[in-house]
Amino acid sequence: MVRFISSNENLLSNLNRSIMKTRSKLVFPFYILHCITQLSKMKTIFGIVSALIVIALYSCDEFPLNDSLLTGKWNIINDSTLILNDVSNQINVQSNYIGNLTDYYDFTSDGNLYVKEGTNLDTIKYTFVSNNRLKLVGYYVNGINFLYGANMGTFVIESLTENNVTLGLSELTPQGKETRIINLKKYVYIN
Repeated sequence: MVRFISSNENLLSNLNRSIMKTRSKLVFPFYILHCITQLSKMKTIFGIVSALIVIALYSCDEFPLNDSLLTGKWNIINDSTLILNDVSNQINVQSNYIGNLTDYYDFTSDGNLYVKEGTNLDTIKYTFVSNNRLKLVGYYVNGINFLYGANMGTFVIESLTENNVTLGLSELTPQGKETRIINLKKYVYIN
């Protein structure tokens, strides 16, 4: 079927095209301005959300620490270590040392930590790397003298009160994923 376009339809079609061209010329600058405004709003929102995320992550496991509470001598309740194989998650090493009355961790105010655990006597330097994180560097550990120090890891102070402290370590080692928990209580002096 053949359709003939009347002159009125043709005129109407041309008029619509002309209006659309004029309209797009008028609308386009406003559309660009609208996009810039929306982009600016998105940048502001993105900046605020990013700042909130950073604050939340930073304060996630931080708590105000009175480091003078840590200074002093502590009895070892237990010192447990678990090392899992990276691939299979099978246990490579598992130990749980139960402290006796003569075992201790002695944190001095000058950053030294003296540890007696069983027959081992260790000399370690500790530094706060953040509010509740301690970096331990051993200089004399298990009878071995380390001239430049041996990194023993960065421990998180999980809890600290006048009478108890819990230190935690979670890191990758050549043996696998290591988790270590050290529970201490205020030292009991024996006469």
